[in-house]
Amino acid sequence: MKWRLPSSGLMDGAKAVIDNEPCCGPSRGAGKGEDSDAAILATVPGMASRDGGTLRLKIGKDHTYRLTDCTDQPACGADDTRVHRLVAWWPQHRLYIVSVGLYEEGAAYLIAERDGQTLMTVAPPVLSPSGRQAIALVSNMMSGVDLEILDFTRDPPVLAKVTTLPACAGFGPDSLLRPTPVWIDEQQVVFKGVSAMTGDDPNTKQLLRIEGGKAEWEC
Repeated sequence: MKWRLPSSGLMDGAKAVIDNEPCCGPSRGAGKGEDSDAAILATVPGMASRDGGTLRLKIGKDHTYRLTDCTDQPACGADDTRVHRLVAWWPQHRLYIVSVGLYEEGAAYLIAERDGQTLMTVAPPVLSPSGRQAIALVSNMMSGVDLEILDFTRDPPVLAKVTTLPACAGFGPDSLLRPTPVWIDEQQVVFKGVSAMTGDDPNTKQLLRIEGGKAEWEC
């Protein structure tokens, strides 16, 4: 939950380094289908590129942040599996958003273009309309509910966990949030989609109000 730089060639177990060389040339081997980040890479030429299993990001004027996938067996066991895909570039905040595919779950990195400082979130966050806040969610049978909010009015942006769940009618101790958070205005997020818990009431109110970095559920 802290911004930090790669250390000893790693970032949370992923192979990550910042090189003293400029980035970035054309991409090679960007993958196909859902595994490809070619479309988003094409929107940021000179700032990000891929060379097979290595994602390269421009840092500052003349540095390159390199994230290298670990998928080969048996060298990469289940606990060491990492697949990195660029999913967004937020010019307002000068942040790269990188999804991190793990063996059974996932995460995301927010990487500052200015200096390479990196923050891990549970999933790629969803920005509020103004970009002053964001929310990241995992809600499934394996992990339960893991919900985070980010406050971009502070420097550096601050991440906080939301540890409560709705107390509305129809939401029980074994219920899950619906998987897709959608901002309906600058302070309110509604959760849409189909709950992974088949017995959940699809009409249960799931509305989160976020103000000043604090979150409260509304019924």
